[in-house]
Amino acid sequence: MNQFDQFQNALSLETVSDKTFRINPDSRYFVGKTPHGGYLNALMHKALILSVPHSVAISSSIQYLERIEAKDIILQVEVFKVSRGSSSGMVKLIQDNKICTVFNAICSDFEHMKGYDGLKTPPPEIIKEVSREDYKNLNYDKISPGFTPSFIHQLSCRVHPHHAWWDRDLGSDEADARCSSYMQMDGGIPDQFVLSFYVDVAPPVVSNKYGPLGWIPTYSLTTHIRQIPTTKILFADFKATDINKGYFEQDCNIWDLNENLVASSRQLTRILKSEDKLSNQKE
Repeated sequence: MNQFDQFQNALSLETVSDKTFRINPDSRYFVGKTPHGGYLNALMHKALILSVPHSVAISSSIQYLERIEAKDIILQVEVFKVSRGSSSGMVKLIQDNKICTVFNAICSDFEHMKGYDGLKTPPPEIIKEVSREDYKNLNYDKISPGFTPSFIHQLSCRVHPHHAWWDRDLGSDEADARCSSYMQMDGGIPDQFVLSFYVDVAPPVVSNKYGPLGWIPTYSLTTHIRQIPTTKILFADFKATDINKGYFEQDCNIWDLNENLVASSRQLTRILKSEDKLSNQKE
């Protein structure tokens, strides 16, 4: 089975009752023993789309409240509003009778949208600096065999050589908190659910500046899907510019290879025990 179809199968929800679904998360999309945040984003995104008349979640926000175990989860959907042009609602992820994650979104239909197009956002200049063939596979096994999370193996992700911190000398004051990459799932053009997964695929970008910092949990992730891609390969640019009390915001823009901005996101993330890990390093 190709990677695209495998991902779609990993989003197969069992209907329990009206607007309630069940799934045992696919371990191929885990970080260690925990479902990956982008995979959860896509699962909850799909549960909402199955419950409203509009086809795409154009703007969503997810809050990760509790760690989720490798066992059945329940997705409960509450629809807030349905109108001619849009609908909105919330999805609660429940495990062991506890709300672990909350997702809310506004949905609409791209094929019926009308309005002015302007203020285009082109890909950054960094896309022209290095040939795609010179990008490096996202794989941390050079640091420690088996260190690469399983979800990384479910797509092709090639990273700009200046951002491949696991494969170069660390400690440069000039290194950016950034990860530019080409991403592809063999077998299909990315749909909205793949985009919800991709916006959280990159490693925490502070690792490119400071090196491995342990587990860096995401607390919230906001995603805007701008249009459906026209190419199988996408270019993503993840960046962070400010760390405050150990928290930082990681921004992401994704384009298809026809230079269409297809998705953007911002997540709030925390470096645990940052004062111990970074106090002797230069910002």
